Amino acid sequence: MTGAASVGALTLAAALTPTLPALAQSQSGPLPPIRVEAPPEKPRAVSQAKPKPVASAAHSASGAQKLPPIDVGGARRSARVAPVRSALVTGSTVSSGTGGAASTGAGTAAFAAAVANVGRNPTDVHGYFAGRMSTATKTNTPILDIPQSVTVLTRQQLDDRNSLALENALAYVPGVTVAQGERNRDQITIRGQNTTADFYIDGIRDDAEYYRDLYNIQAVEVLKGPSALIFGRGGGGGVVNRVTKKADGETINELRVVGGSFGRKRITADFGRAVTDTIAVRLNALYEHSYGYRDFDKLERWGVNPAVSWKPFENTFVLFNYEHFRDRRTVDRGVPSFGGFQFLGENIYPGYPLPTPRSAFFGVGNPSVRDVNYSRINLDRAALVIDHTTEFGLNIRNQIAWANYDKLYQNTFPDQTLGQLSQQLNPALNGLSPITITPVGVARLDGYLAPTPRRNIFNQTDLTYKFAMTPDIRHTLLVGTEFGNQWSFTGRDISRFNNPFNGPRRLTTPFWAPTVYAPVFFDNYFDTATRRWNTNLDIGSAYVQDQIEVTKYFDVLAGVRFDSFHMRFNDGITFENQSRLDNKWSPRFGLIFKPVEIVSFYGTYSRSFLPQSGDQFNQLPRSAASLAPQGFENIEFGFKAQLLPTLLFTGAIYQLNRSNQALTLTALTSVLANTRTQGAELGLTGNVTDEWQVSLGYGNQDARVVSTNSAFNPRQPFLTDVGKVNPSVPRNTFSYWNRYDVSSFVGGGPGVLGLGAGVIYASSFYPSLDNRVIVPGYARLDGAVFVKVTENISGQLNIENLTGAYYYASAHNNNNIMPGAPRSAYVTVNARF
Repeated sequence: MTGAASVGALTLAAALTPTLPALAQSQSGPLPPIRVEAPPEKPRAVSQAKPKPVASAAHSASGAQKLPPIDVGGARRSARVAPVRSALVTGSTVSSGTGGAASTGAGTAAFAAAVANVGRNPTDVHGYFAGRMSTATKTNTPILDIPQSVTVLTRQQLDDRNSLALENALAYVPGVTVAQGERNRDQITIRGQNTTADFYIDGIRDDAEYYRDLYNIQAVEVLKGPSALIFGRGGGGGVVNRVTKKADGETINELRVVGGSFGRKRITADFGRAVTDTIAVRLNALYEHSYGYRDFDKLERWGVNPAVSWKPFENTFVLFNYEHFRDRRTVDRGVPSFGGFQFLGENIYPGYPLPTPRSAFFGVGNPSVRDVNYSRINLDRAALVIDHTTEFGLNIRNQIAWANYDKLYQNTFPDQTLGQLSQQLNPALNGLSPITITPVGVARLDGYLAPTPRRNIFNQTDLTYKFAMTPDIRHTLLVGTEFGNQWSFTGRDISRFNNPFNGPRRLTTPFWAPTVYAPVFFDNYFDTATRRWNTNLDIGSAYVQDQIEVTKYFDVLAGVRFDSFHMRFNDGITFENQSRLDNKWSPRFGLIFKPVEIVSFYGTYSRSFLPQSGDQFNQLPRSAASLAPQGFENIEFGFKAQLLPTLLFTGAIYQLNRSNQALTLTALTSVLANTRTQGAELGLTGNVTDEWQVSLGYGNQDARVVSTNSAFNPRQPFLTDVGKVNPSVPRNTFSYWNRYDVSSFVGGGPGVLGLGAGVIYASSFYPSLDNRVIVPGYARLDGAVFVKVTENISGQLNIENLTGAYYYASAHNNNNIMPGAPRSAYVTVNARF
């Protein structure tokens, strides 16, 4: 299609659907135009007052005048109109606001935009830039008008950096630290708050413990600070939401093959099309069989995700998708630490990760390490969305999601620091006890098996209406409910080496020979460390939110949520039964000032809570059952500036207070603490020029314990947790990724040749609350080359850790620290047909 024809098609789409973004072209034939009601108001100019909504002239059957229709796409558009296509994304599947190949039909464009809006995808997407999102407010809102720090990783960002899984993608997000997660799950720290559960998919809780692949994901959204108004419990530091690829009517036929270092072999498929002018289908699929840089490392996973979109009536959409996903991998918890000296509870000097070959595996390798140390997840998930806008403008949206997570892992791992000195005051000896030292050169191995299945069902209903009280005061009112049930089981069988009945629980080995070849058994039902915990949780919530535009200069966001959290607990060994009911209110208030249309300043206050049962309901059997929930309180000030039509500059400073937090001291002990995180963030994302795209982020944070409930210990009179730094919180993090189109230098058209370069930096951090061990900081350099062979075939080469630096990427505690990967190269071939 010529440039003039493309502009003509987009002009026709804009005329038919004034609130929906114009999209690019596709290979499919045009569908009949679809009318989606939109507000009669026009985008505001900087020098003009906000236009007054115009009521419909039509009348209902009763003769009453109809109310103005709701703005399905949001009244405000991005401050600047973004270009439809960028030279950098020519031929890419992410050139449009909804993703997928470009379309030649105005009807297809309207259908795709409506599906993106109903499915709450980021919109106004152009390469790395996203102008609007729905997750933060449940309404399609310009990011400039959201009083919260947010990061949107678009599909092109994920592809360009070869981010295949969620842990890879989050490495480039400021203020987020990817923890080790015992190498069986996603685990992150956001603004000093560690979590294994603050993960969502299309706004629905996805809180089981597993590694999340991105084969069926259109974008990853990271919201910083407490978000209980939208998401309910948890989310104290923030939440991560994955947005799935929707059946939007675009014609997509795409295969993507990845191969490279350590035997990586991966193929994904993405097929989509319009079946009729009201029905569209899409299918995403994955298979991967790979190895890793660590000894014995192996990964095999596959998934399939069909999706259907249906428009049965005018202004009514039905979206359905189902996913089956399986993942089996080696569990490898890294290396222990070495050294350090503690005197009477005071750290004199710290320990450090044990300097071993980065491939060395600490664990049992007999009869096969993959049979002893593995994690598997079988996931089935189905979601249904029904969205309808009435004649008088009320939008009604209901989403129901069901998920079954069949998860089990078993592992052996180092559980003790090597060569650490300590001295304690022993009252029984009326003096100083001899200096004690953990065995020098000897690693101790422990192990356990843990099934952790879960079943979730959630239902969300949102009612949204937009109206004007005066010409200068306009409201977007949201009222909603959420109901759900979660059943979970937490099991644990501890290890016995050599003999299943009376063999030792732990085994020692020289650190220069860390892999042990000895029988290990996990079936000790009557051991005191064994668990058989069942939890059944009922959730009921109601919330109200109002986004108020007060003249063109001010916005107010205010809302409150009520949560009823009723948990029932049963111990299958002791037959102990407990229950806990928490009723909590979570308010949110934000004020936005826009001196000009492209710049906003905001201040916000928000609050959230987490029951003492914890992220995964595994703390209730202890005295925590009678304790008050943990609380989160966040105060934040920030700015957003759309420097260019597709370039967004953001910044924020914040203070996040957490109360009643259970902090782990050892495997069996913890303290209740109040912590405080203070920090600042900067981000720059989008197109600097037509040839140059960037994604830059910097985070500075200080997360410390301000008080605890721990009692004085006469053996360690100087021991205190007050002032200790929270685990896995580097003081400084920095990431910077560039993609530059150099096609003009070789005489090619846009997108023929591109170069990418990036850096990830993290300063040192403590892996545990005791602050006895320091994980050194590091900087990793990455690079990429992008080539378009034909209009339908493209390829790229990604090289991670260009300099081959030896570094430690993450940790779970003082004894489970993961070395980072050496220099790695991956080739990707993308074919469209």
